Amino acid sequence: MHQAAAPDSPVVLVVDDGNLRARWPFLGERLREGLTRHGCAIKWETLRPGRTIRQLSGTASVTALVVLGAELEEADLAALPELAIVADIDGRSMAIAQALAARGIPLVEGSRGHAHSKAEMAIMLTLAALRRLPTWHTAMAMRYTVAVPVRWQFSDHLLYVGGTLRDKRVVVVGLDPVGTYVAELCNAFGAKVSVVDPDAEHTDYLVCGVDRAEMEQVPAADIVIVAYGSPRLQVPAHVVHDLAPGALVVTLDSTGIDIAALRERVLSNELAWATDVYESDHADPADPILGRDNMIHTPGIAGKTRDANLAVADVLSENIFRVACGVPPWPWDRVPPARSTTPQQATGHCASNCSTATSAGGGRSLTAGGESGHLRGSADEAIGR
Repeated sequence: MHQAAAPDSPVVLVVDDGNLRARWPFLGERLREGLTRHGCAIKWETLRPGRTIRQLSGTASVTALVVLGAELEEADLAALPELAIVADIDGRSMAIAQALAARGIPLVEGSRGHAHSKAEMAIMLTLAALRRLPTWHTAMAMRYTVAVPVRWQFSDHLLYVGGTLRDKRVVVVGLDPVGTYVAELCNAFGAKVSVVDPDAEHTDYLVCGVDRAEMEQVPAADIVIVAYGSPRLQVPAHVVHDLAPGALVVTLDSTGIDIAALRERVLSNELAWATDVYESDHADPADPILGRDNMIHTPGIAGKTRDANLAVADVLSENIFRVACGVPPWPWDRVPPARSTTPQQATGHCASNCSTATSAGGGRSLTAGGESGHLRGSADEAIGR
């Protein structure tokens, strides 16, 4: 499906896997609005199983590719000779990051748009576990009341860490955007926060105002929050086994910790666990990990809010516009908040600046090169720099 656009406008190919409405119900419309506002020509395709991007028609003129749940393979790049930027929701395209870098193609992760939502989920899971909120809700809903109400008004489970987040020793695993916001929020609650991330720079820790921790220091924590994981960043089994009895582990990324070791200790009633992720998409109803009083489960909803849908779409569309106008993509820490769009805004200054940029380049494409000083200035003005 194509959207009308002026000649020389960037050609954007959006490829989804057919599950966009189920997983990101507000993202598609917002992305289409943003790209249209910036004068882009949009081609939208649903990639069915067994099909590849290189099999699609009309890819030779594509300057921007947005991958929404589908897979971008290195072999696809040959069919995209004009490609100037790749954007996706969850970083799947990192698998071919080297191939993209070799061609000078920036990769934009839309996941940066829902970092705040995921970080807040980590705090909600932490507080819910500290106060046993799901347990109390279930008890009241099932009418498990007793004659002496006072017995039901002490919230802590004495086998596990409980009470307030203030003064708790919190170790955050990963200083990515999510981990950064988690650390900031824990600081705001008065916790004693440190972060483990071998790939983070010293200045990253200074900016966040948190201490650097080594992996071997993790067992001293009251609460471990796994915000991010990678081949170089995972809490190994021996560290999980060294966690103090009663410690709380909160997971937003299952790759950041040895899940088998964690499950073993949870099933042995040695640790509390609050998680938004599992090893698979769906939990087995017969799994003994379910329904325990030292477990809290949510089904992968940390970043799935309407605000996050809008923010992710804005990250994608605005960065495509920036690259088309010759300026770098946003660093993750400068992404603006999601904003509502009125019909007037949809046809307003962003689109007019695209037109101005094009005419300033003497009718050149928005991907014009180095001498386009007016084009660069128009882009900066349009994005509010």
